[in-house]
Amino acid sequence: MFEVIVQAILVLMVLLLTILYFYLRRQYDYWKDRGIPYEKPTFLVGNLGRLLRISMFDFMLNLTKKHKTDYFGIFLGWKPVLVINSRKLAKKVLVKDFEHFQNRYSFPGHADDPLGALNLFTVKNPMWGTMRNELAPMFTSSRLKKLAELMNINSGELVRRIQADYIDNNKPVDMKELFSMYTSDTVAYTVFGLRVSVLKDLTSPLWFITQHMVRWTFWRGFEFSMIFFVPAVAAIMKLKFFSEPATNYVKKLFWDVVEERKKTNNPSNQDLLHLMLQLKENLKLPVGSDKELADNLMLAQAAVFILGSIETSSTTLSYCLHELAYHPQVQEKLYKEVSEAMEQTGKDILEFNDLLELRYLTACVKETLRKFPTLAFLDRVCNRTYQLTDDVTIEKGTPVYINVHAIQRNEKYYPEPEEWKPERFVDSSTDNDNHDFTFLPFGEGPRFCIGKRYGMLQVRAAIAQMVMKYRFEPKDPYNVETDPYSVILGPKGGGKIKFVLR
Repeated sequence: MFEVIVQAILVLMVLLLTILYFYLRRQYDYWKDRGIPYEKPTFLVGNLGRLLRISMFDFMLNLTKKHKTDYFGIFLGWKPVLVINSRKLAKKVLVKDFEHFQNRYSFPGHADDPLGALNLFTVKNPMWGTMRNELAPMFTSSRLKKLAELMNINSGELVRRIQADYIDNNKPVDMKELFSMYTSDTVAYTVFGLRVSVLKDLTSPLWFITQHMVRWTFWRGFEFSMIFFVPAVAAIMKLKFFSEPATNYVKKLFWDVVEERKKTNNPSNQDLLHLMLQLKENLKLPVGSDKELADNLMLAQAAVFILGSIETSSTTLSYCLHELAYHPQVQEKLYKEVSEAMEQTGKDILEFNDLLELRYLTACVKETLRKFPTLAFLDRVCNRTYQLTDDVTIEKGTPVYINVHAIQRNEKYYPEPEEWKPERFVDSSTDNDNHDFTFLPFGEGPRFCIGKRYGMLQVRAAIAQMVMKYRFEPKDPYNVETDPYSVILGPKGGGKIKFVLR
């Protein structure tokens, strides 16, 4: 009897494997059958065989160098994905025909992870549209002007921290960690109205959260990779967008601040928490919604803003200073621009409007974002069958990746694309200029990054003060390895330069 059971199980396993084999074989012919060039897949993993061995930044960059067509196919596991290299086709997906591509492909989260499921980055329409409209007032010019004052204070602390740690005590530099501290201090006030400074005294409730969010271990890299690239696996494994400690601490801090304001009757109308509490009172939720939905929506936006603003800005600062260190002539030109602005205004610290007028500084930041976009792709999923070109029909449920690398390193738009040349952007009019869809580090269309102006401002404020105090000299090799565990771009080891007093 036992032998019969064993034989039956073996037969069943062979049958299931046979079915799986023919299913995957059919799937892997998907692009071939449609006459679309594609990257040859490997059984089960598709084109993700080197996942967590190389970064997604390098993965997309390698595909960019290999495929020069307007579009091509890849396989994330067994799922066929269309990759778009063309700015014109990108415009159709992101803007012109947005109604066909309203949502991201990444795992939308589950009930056990409301902060991951309901944040502005992952949440699906129509809830996404509601939250987007409600959060927009957080980034008006009047609010950003007030935040610029705090960013300048924190930039001053950043300058002093560099003096104490890396000049006086000769500690090894970890730029990613250093700039995560700076952005963490700014976010503490932006989200919770807390004036704290990990740069100044090493105590900050936000720094605990930040360390869990931006330190990429193998496991966190695996979680994010599955969430972004293989949502089916993420759903089965119930993977979370934010780690358990970070989730719990965000919740505790949020409600502690709320209770403190109730006791002191001292509300702040400038931070995200205040905006969220107002939203909760007026938000029209779907009929039959869980009573905790409104609370979870608030917490989710706070959490994703912390992650987004800290991770992206600290990365951009790290790569920008690395390039400045290797381009001393550019660095001196930047120093001259900032010093002349201070002389003309008669100020020791440049304010909101002054920072916006620094065209060469803005050009340095934009050129960094062109060469080192924090996300190498923009993911969307087709919600109904769509005719992209005369030859390409995208079926409902098919993911589409806008290949930011292919567009921003296209030599037709940017000659010598591997070179870092801020002059490309000196005549750029505003932060919202996408250069006819050849500059997409913040995305574009209705789902563009809502914190774009905030991020650009805090990067400007930090660089303006650092360049006045220090020269930046090379420490790492010019071609810095990227962190293979991080889905969001980051330099392996944090990135290092030498700070030298002027």
